[in-house]
Amino acid sequence: MTLATVRGLSACAPDGTTVLEGVDLELRPGTVTAVVGESGAGKTTLALALLGHLGPGLRVTGGQVRVAGRDPFAASDRKVLRGRITGYLPQDPASALDPQRRIGAQLLTASRIAHPGEQHQERVRQAAEAAALDVDLLRRHPNSLSGGQAQRALLAWTFVTRPQLLILDEPTSGLDAATAARVHRAFTTLPWAPAVLVISHDRALISKAADEVKEMRNGRWVSRPSPPAPLVAAKVAQQGPGKAHLLVTGLTLHRGGRPVLTAADLQLGRGEMVAVQGVSGTGKTSLARALAGLAPPTSGSLLLDGQALDWDAATRARKRQPFIAYVGQDARAALNPHETVDRTLHRATSAAARAGRKADTEPAELLKHLALSEEISRRTPDELSGGQRHRLALARALAAAPDVLIADETLAALDHATIEHVLDALQNWRESHGIPMLLITHSERVAASADRVLTISGGRLR
Repeated sequence: MTLATVRGLSACAPDGTTVLEGVDLELRPGTVTAVVGESGAGKTTLALALLGHLGPGLRVTGGQVRVAGRDPFAASDRKVLRGRITGYLPQDPASALDPQRRIGAQLLTASRIAHPGEQHQERVRQAAEAAALDVDLLRRHPNSLSGGQAQRALLAWTFVTRPQLLILDEPTSGLDAATAARVHRAFTTLPWAPAVLVISHDRALISKAADEVKEMRNGRWVSRPSPPAPLVAAKVAQQGPGKAHLLVTGLTLHRGGRPVLTAADLQLGRGEMVAVQGVSGTGKTSLARALAGLAPPTSGSLLLDGQALDWDAATRARKRQPFIAYVGQDARAALNPHETVDRTLHRATSAAARAGRKADTEPAELLKHLALSEEISRRTPDELSGGQRHRLALARALAAAPDVLIADETLAALDHATIEHVLDALQNWRESHGIPMLLITHSERVAASADRVLTISGGRLR
């Protein structure tokens, strides 16, 4: 029995660029089909087509899609399919959660709409457990969750509706290895046996979870998936750096009234790259946002080249203090949906100039450094793939000529070849500009590129 079929599907962008070309696909209940491929290959466009939706400006030029015998591009059929028949986990989960409502309340609402008259509290609990989400987190609002927790909260939301077709776009990109493995096991053993389409760059995990792995390149299937790139063991320096460029002492952080980091010290040398690891929810993003001036800590001091910095980013800007750039996990929410890529980058360079910082790299060069083609310069963020949006957010941060760069899982949604390209670009940038970089990551490959690896565990930074 086939639940969903795609036959000869073709789609193009407003400028005529082919996004999908003659794609065929069959999805059957109780099976997991994985789609891999480089960023921008068309994977998310295919997933959205199963929902009857394409990105802004994209249009279908041929072929058809059927889910449970219905056409998702027909408004009447789409209304029937969404929520009950099809469930979707997007790449930027935090943007999909209602910031005003607790997680548990949002899951209850989703369950009641999809399946009226059932035991919703128990279904919510089961969905949270299947998504490796601590049930205590159901009482929180989205802004008190880490990126990985928000991702699992939306995954639980997807599970609670028990759809026949489950579409997961990078479901483990912001998770530590152990939690990612739990999530992969969950969607392969769901009791209602849905057809699952999972898009992922984590080839090692999907090779264990998927019944079929298909690779997409330039909008078309390729005959055989290429093997995953070998992981390189992370290197950890035995000693810290020399003279500190950035110095943090006695940093204490609370989130939702609970301590996540206590009396932490951190130093980054000029041009040094340091990775920070730890399981999801331990406070890595809280640390990053505090350093960037977006969420002031309970206590602690911050110095850059001996100059004391305020903990509030707006105050830093007003006093023309050094700029610490933060590239967060949710690129969609961070970028202006109405601005083209070119406008976004030029605005960042203009802001740097007004603040007295010299931006010495043209936007076109920045795109090239980060494996982005110049032809995307006229597109808006919604016309980009998830991986392209993450790299645009990184390009914008570099265009602003920061004194320190913090990247929070920025490379998690990229394919292996693009990760290598971006890591090379960051290495070259820190060497040529002498700025320290802090990379928050669950990837051993990314950690291996750093000079030192620190871990947050039990409220301590070691």
